[in-house]
Amino acid sequence: MIHKLRTNSNNAPATVCVVAVLIALLGNNGKAWARGLYVPNENSGTVSEFQGALKSGTTPPHLVNSSTDLNGAGPSTVAFDRKGTMWVSDYFTNSIVGFYHSAVRTLRSNAAPDANIVINQDDGRNLNGPEGIVFDAAGNLWVGSELGGVILEYTPAQLAASGNPTPNIILNASSFNFSSPSLPLFDRVGNLWLVDEDIDNNVGGTGEVFKYDRNQIVHLSAGTQNIDPVIGIGFAEFRHLEGLAFVAGGGIWVADQDASQVYKFTAKQLKATGLFQAVTPPVILTPTAITNGSPCSLSIDDPYGVAVDGAGNLYIANTGTTGSACSGSLARFSRTSIGKSGSPTPKLFISSDSSGANLDTPNYLTWGPALP
Repeated sequence: MIHKLRTNSNNAPATVCVVAVLIALLGNNGKAWARGLYVPNENSGTVSEFQGALKSGTTPPHLVNSSTDLNGAGPSTVAFDRKGTMWVSDYFTNSIVGFYHSAVRTLRSNAAPDANIVINQDDGRNLNGPEGIVFDAAGNLWVGSELGGVILEYTPAQLAASGNPTPNIILNASSFNFSSPSLPLFDRVGNLWLVDEDIDNNVGGTGEVFKYDRNQIVHLSAGTQNIDPVIGIGFAEFRHLEGLAFVAGGGIWVADQDASQVYKFTAKQLKATGLFQAVTPPVILTPTAITNGSPCSLSIDDPYGVAVDGAGNLYIANTGTTGSACSGSLARFSRTSIGKSGSPTPKLFISSDSSGANLDTPNYLTWGPALP
């Protein structure tokens, strides 16, 4: 995240993460979501929730969380715990903000609720530039501390009230140091994946995707741990990585913000072991011009967040401002159009409105409960 321009214990995961479960529960319509799609807007300091059958254009969100506790800038990722609390990482204030289920469900009548819990930076400054957040099956919160250069884990007890707790686990590699780890995600069997945005991947590019095996994660003890991942995926054309999403069957999509490209790697490619591997994605998506009168003129424009629905359709949050009145966009590509490299035309394209009230430098995409 730092790269782009801005206006301003022992409790380890046993199976799969909450986000993976939510993805599995999505409907397969492709035109309507059984859950809500949450989009944190960095520059407006809001979180938009889209749901239902959407139309292209400057479509407004279903609901928006515009709490002043999001400080007007910096929301990066949304995650929901088992109680329905909405947590939002705030990059610029080095904090993670929680809104109880009761507050989230009444956003229609109170669009700017007070935060119920705020986790601030600890004395060791480990929570420094938090971006990606995700819960594991045991209710622990994992955080990509981009500026801290580490992956953090907080236990449910540490999240019960506001404060600045020292993370239960502080995870780094052993034979090298992470550069800008920003997005941790668990796959369906409990392996921990993370995106390091700007690390030299030793194969000519910048950025890498790493994987910790589930057995490594479940045996982590509290404190600072320096353990190498089992896999590191690099590509010579990587420039600055951001979002990652899992594909049915075990593959992944990865967004490259600087290259304005999105890559797909197959499950077979992700099985080899070893760090700093050179792996060529079989599918590379590139921009195409948007000609429907939208102020946002490219289908893929500084892509940040990616998500996949139950039908295999791909969603991309674009932070780019190629159009003079564009402050971000959301594109959906049909499963049938993204099976090979090229510049597919999105089936859905929502651009920012003139005020940026719907999309304003959108960051990571998260599926969550549909709100009333």
